[in-house]
Amino acid sequence: MKASGAFRERLLGAWTELRENLGRSVLQALGVLLGVASVLGGFSISDSQRKRADEMFIKMGGLDKLNVMPRTAMKDGQPSALQQANLGLRDADALGGEALKADAIQGVSRQKGARARIVSAFADQDRSVSGIGGDYIPANGYGVAEGRGFSLSEMEGGAPVVILGTEAAATFFPKGDALGQSLRIGEIPVTVIGTFQERVFHFREGGGNQFWWRNRIIAVPANLVQRRMNGDAYRRVDRVTFRIPDMAAMSGFAQQLKSLVSANHRLQDDFRLDDVAARMRRRQSQGSVYDIVFLLSGVLALVGGGIVNVNIQMASLKERVREVGVKMAIGASGREIFKSFMTEALLITALGGAAGLVLGVGFSWGITRSIGVPLHMTPASFFWAYGMAAAFGFLFALYPAWKASRLSPMEALRYE
Repeated sequence: MKASGAFRERLLGAWTELRENLGRSVLQALGVLLGVASVLGGFSISDSQRKRADEMFIKMGGLDKLNVMPRTAMKDGQPSALQQANLGLRDADALGGEALKADAIQGVSRQKGARARIVSAFADQDRSVSGIGGDYIPANGYGVAEGRGFSLSEMEGGAPVVILGTEAAATFFPKGDALGQSLRIGEIPVTVIGTFQERVFHFREGGGNQFWWRNRIIAVPANLVQRRMNGDAYRRVDRVTFRIPDMAAMSGFAQQLKSLVSANHRLQDDFRLDDVAARMRRRQSQGSVYDIVFLLSGVLALVGGGIVNVNIQMASLKERVREVGVKMAIGASGREIFKSFMTEALLITALGGAAGLVLGVGFSWGITRSIGVPLHMTPASFFWAYGMAAAFGFLFALYPAWKASRLSPMEALRYE
């Protein structure tokens, strides 16, 4: 209770000193305020951008995906006989990969693209056609708005059916009656069995739709593209995607899949793996560079403010020498004088830091609003901003407080 009462007495004395010297106190708190606002604002803007990017990838189907895509194995010169004989990425690779860790894999999808002339009673255009298989629709964030998706028998048999995106449906059937209608893809007549939900995502408020191209999709069974449109008996694909919710199993599965596909491709390096979550982690680690820059700017502001505070406190000490001498003469120890000056400095830091948090929130809100990104703030940002202010405030208060505690009572009383 005695210690608690002494602390309250020091705190009350520090508050009184700040009120009586308001202009000096404001100058001391200004450096802390700007440093805290800089750190919090910088972190929050960076966090808001990353959060928005994560939301975009989640709407694209999630981060728990491992893609396998073909690439050219030949670097220079003519392809070898082995490279020419290689069959490339095929359905067999998808089936083999699915059998590796069937318990960990939530879904497998395939995609085979083609270019064809699309003809309906209302439009005639040259367009891209997406041959899809497996769990392509949920893996890529699509949903069926009207009608239905492909059945297993339609997938396996390459049935002449199609699902249209909202833009494609509006283009080829502007009256809004696409369901059950027929159109021709190349020389193949197909029936519309469904339409996808519209894909909309604005990274920035007022910006363009990031998913506009996904609404142009014209999806048919992959086997229809492979067999009837391309005449490909080997069922080659452009992409195979594995969904693995357990991120801990992703790395091990990727290594096994790489070995399997490499063996299927006669040890030719004609494919590549793309771990979406790992790619996002690399992007976030690159984005952490901006966090360091914002942190350093805040540190510089706090250091500058700390130097100003030391000078002001030393100047203030000269004005309060007799006050310190009187306190020592009536029994105050050097340790008590040290605590008194430290309490005053830390109170200024606490108040300046709190004002800096308010200013940082306002600054972050203003910047994110101007660029059209929703504000996202984490507790860690507040902790770093306020914690750094407290640390620097403590360090820069040590010397003036120590200097005051070392004053001689007799010399202090004689000081003019």
